[in-house]
Amino acid sequence: MVSTTFLNLPADKQDRIRAALLTEFSAHPLVDAQVARIVREAAIARGAFYKYFADLPDAYRYLFGQVMHAVHGQVPKAGTGSVAQYVQATSDLLLAVRDSAYRDFLAVHFRFNEWAVAGQPSPVAGKPELWAAEVLCHQTLRDVILAPDTAEERLVQLRVALNIVE
Repeated sequence: MVSTTFLNLPADKQDRIRAALLTEFSAHPLVDAQVARIVREAAIARGAFYKYFADLPDAYRYLFGQVMHAVHGQVPKAGTGSVAQYVQATSDLLLAVRDSAYRDFLAVHFRFNEWAVAGQPSPVAGKPELWAAEVLCHQTLRDVILAPDTAEERLVQLRVALNIVE
């Protein structure tokens, strides 16, 4: 877990470190990531990195949380949308990710690093159809991020599947 020391740094220094983490984890799977490249880009001492994060997986999980917070800010709350709204929100999110600084990070995450944040089951939903909609939307996002040329077909597939669930 990110240290309180990191959280108490000036915002510009936190931003610089996050940017270095994003660069590293967007270009390299976690198993190939290097603290040396991160600290060089962030212009911090290696010892400082370990004051802020326990290790590389800890830094990765921190950045992943930051990215998920930024990405999910664009999604309507679960259960508040129709099939059309879920498909539109998924489409909008895909467009936003495609043009964002997070695109490469997410592609590397889905291709190589999912294991680093796995282990927690999804919460039990009050309505199974809401759970199904969430799972289907997330799978569509994953598939399109990994194979962008399939976006149109994947969104049609999502719409059909959500109509079945509804």
